[in-house]
Amino acid sequence: MKGFSPGWRMTIFTIILLPILLALGNWQVSRGEEKRGLESKYLTQLAGLPVLPSPATLGIPFNTIRLRGSYETTYFLLDNQISDGQVGYWVIHSFLDVDHGRFLLNRGFIAGTKDRGEQPIVPMPEGEFTPVTTVWPDLGLIPILSDDPWNDGWPKQVQRLEIDRMAELVDAYPAELRLEAGQPGALVAAPFAQGFSDATHKGYALTWFGLSITLLVGFIFYGFKRP
Repeated sequence: MKGFSPGWRMTIFTIILLPILLALGNWQVSRGEEKRGLESKYLTQLAGLPVLPSPATLGIPFNTIRLRGSYETTYFLLDNQISDGQVGYWVIHSFLDVDHGRFLLNRGFIAGTKDRGEQPIVPMPEGEFTPVTTVWPDLGLIPILSDDPWNDGWPKQVQRLEIDRMAELVDAYPAELRLEAGQPGALVAAPFAQGFSDATHKGYALTWFGLSITLLVGFIFYGFKRP
């Protein structure tokens, strides 16, 4: 009977890749658990009354925060958003509260132009407003293969919602505050009735675990069949 002899190259390849696949599967499982927890928090906070911004209130997902101040001229255009079949941007706008400093408000969706190299004209609210906003949780960044360079000047067209990076640039509190429809400055409001389903994460987890099993079976098969 032929012995098990996969060779050192295949062994090292499997030793390196298998833990990575298992780690990715476990990460998706944990993300699914996080989504289920957020769904519960969202339903709990729906009936909450607006409160003033503070480190404590801004640290609770789905808290409703009342601000008083004005929109500044600095804002970000988050690319690759879709609303009613249209492709465009989310507008993440700098808002200066008269008592509590600067915040990043997600004003919602604005359609892009036919020329993707041309930025849309965003309506600029002028004057003092008292918008009611919702603290939106950080759902994680979309993986990309390279860094996302930002253009000089304003507005800045970005590919990912990097709230910490945005906040550091404009000296704002690092949290996304979403505007509901009808609030001062709101465009097409970003979705609030968003399902925090873990189904997608379950699917990804099964994929990674399935690849792990395939790799292990292939390693064993190769070890016995290798000439």
